[in-house]
Order: sequence, then structure tokens, then C-alpha cells
Amino acid sequence: MVNKLLDEKGIQHLAKLASLEVSKEEVSKYQDQLGETLEYVKNLQELNTDGVEPTSHVADTKNVYFADGAKNDRGLTQGEALSNAKKPKSGYFTTKRILDKSSGA
Repeated sequence: MVNKLLDEKGIQHLAKLASLEVSKEEVSKYQDQLGETLEYVKNLQELNTDGVEPTSHVADTKNVYFADGAKNDRGLTQGEALSNAKKPKSGYFTTKRILDKSSGA
């Protein structure tokens, strides 16, 4: 078993950020799984990457567009996109206000 790099509180915080409810058993499971992932990343940090060009994609994919009028079967319908939204309104996502009206912003 891998060292538990994330404690129970850390797992619960991540679950809250992802709007997920997790049981005690899941917390333990995720501690192990995320710990393994973090250990793997630590190993990657030891690699010498001098001279390696930065990249945003591993595949040389260019101009991935749909032809005019072609159906996009990979997209979500509006209902599917909003299905997990906490407070959808009139077909849109809603969020908490982040700017104060009195600030003039």
C-alpha cells in the first residue's frame, strides 16, 4: 500500500469541490488511488527534461472541425449539459454573484 499522501479531510475537500458525496469506504479507496497517482507524478518530476520542447498536445491534430451542416454526435444537448447543474435558470447555468453592484464593476 502507498503512503497516504492525502488525509481523510483532503479527500473530503476534493469531493466537496467536485460536488460529490463520498462514503467512508470511498474515502479510503480514493486515498489509495490518489496516493498512487501522486507517487507516479513524483517519479515523473525526477526525469531530466532539459532540451524537451514544451507542447500542449501529444498528437499532431490540426483543424478538427465539422463541415457546415454536419451533425455533431459528440456534443451534449442543453438538457444533458444542465442535468447536474445545481440551479439552472431559463436553460442556463447560474452562479453566485462575484461582483458587487455598488463597486461599479
